[in-house]
Amino acid sequence: MGHVFDKKLFGLYEEWQQSPEGMLLDQLSTELILRLLQPKRGERVLDLGCGTGNHLLLFYRMGLDVSGLDASGFMLDIARSRLGHKASLKGGRAEDLPFEDNEFDITTLIFTLEFLDDPLAVLREAGRVTKDRIFVGVLNTLSVGCILKRFSALWKDSIFREMHTFTLWELTKLVRKAYGDVPVTWGSVQMLPFLS
Repeated sequence: MGHVFDKKLFGLYEEWQQSPEGMLLDQLSTELILRLLQPKRGERVLDLGCGTGNHLLLFYRMGLDVSGLDASGFMLDIARSRLGHKASLKGGRAEDLPFEDNEFDITTLIFTLEFLDDPLAVLREAGRVTKDRIFVGVLNTLSVGCILKRFSALWKDSIFREMHTFTLWELTKLVRKAYGDVPVTWGSVQMLPFLS
């Protein structure tokens, strides 16, 4: 199941997300997500590891039918307070999804695989419930920013201490194991490292 966000992990995540680096990453990754997915009004989207609902809110504003799943009741409570009845939110494990086969047009895993014990099982489940497109967004182990953050996490509390980042080769291997030889579109967010 991996790391389930409690108040402490949420605080570390929120601290990183509200840093200048985190805000820039959010902006650039949102642009990448929309460019690669090209979502259309009315499509059904499932956000696995939806957390506090940031991406669900984005998709809702674009006219998509949004659903989210997270293992953290703490995070889901925040998402419910932000989204109200705009989204269908469920608690559960991404390794065993409570949804029908092909129920969604799109499934997203945005900075989710980093916190899971069995990312392959999650990718397979995402493939089962999705009939069209899956977006997997991860942090690159070999990026300068990631290396610096993981190094600094040796001395201070950081969300980077709790996550497993991926190389392109690791992610490619997982995707091929989960889905076989399917068409894949890659994209990357380019950022200079922040030294804070």
